Amino acid sequence: MQRILFLLTLKPIVYGLIGMILSGISFPLAGVIIVRNGLIPMRYMLMHGVILGGILSIALKIPLLPVTILLNLILVMIMVMLGRNQTVGLSTSSTAMMVCTMGIASLLSHAFDVPAKDTLEILWGSPFALTSSDLICLLVMSIALIMYVCTCFRPISMVFFDHDIALSRGVNVKLHDMMMVMITALIVSVAMKMVGALLIDALVVLPVVGASRNAKGLKDLFVRSSVTGLVLSVSGYFLALLWNLPVSGVLAVLAVIVYLANACRRNRK
Repeated sequence: MQRILFLLTLKPIVYGLIGMILSGISFPLAGVIIVRNGLIPMRYMLMHGVILGGILSIALKIPLLPVTILLNLILVMIMVMLGRNQTVGLSTSSTAMMVCTMGIASLLSHAFDVPAKDTLEILWGSPFALTSSDLICLLVMSIALIMYVCTCFRPISMVFFDHDIALSRGVNVKLHDMMMVMITALIVSVAMKMVGALLIDALVVLPVVGASRNAKGLKDLFVRSSVTGLVLSVSGYFLALLWNLPVSGVLAVLAVIVYLANACRRNRK
């Protein structure tokens, strides 16, 4: 306990804790959007967009974050345009963009002689490396996502249920589809640099999958996912500090254990 109290006097540790709290609350909300819209491949497309952005950043010697955000927003817009064709769909179009992005990244890496290890390091961000500007960025995104879910819950729920019914009730389906994927793209793009790809996987998808087994409705799913993410992020962070282990690894294992425990309990009923 004394060791934990001492560590909490250090700025990187405190910043990391704040970042994990914000991530734990907000990331699962984006996870609900991804899971309910069948956009799991979109998460991988965005990850590859970060890799491509890293290569461009190194090759052209420009800041990483603006390049990554702009690139992923472009990828999302192309994905949505392709997905308007009912024979394609957002899931399929995001897979196509993921493959295309990786192909371009491979070609540019060879053309500009960018070492693979330099770009892959982008995927292993650490909460201990967060700065005050990073925390402000995370806070703004978290507030924006929470406000969007709270103020637009009814149209979001109708879009999740059925696009045609939502249209008949006057919901601007195209606007909400674009809003949901844009917010998700921003969160994944920025957070991947800050906390790493493994933490995003553990906090975006697994809390939602676990919470969906006991959720009594969409509102309950949002709440349960966010609470689960918060508990996982904080407990995983302190366990990592206590045992001197990587936060991402501890949190990932903890998230899987909680998911398996929920699955076993559900199967017994």
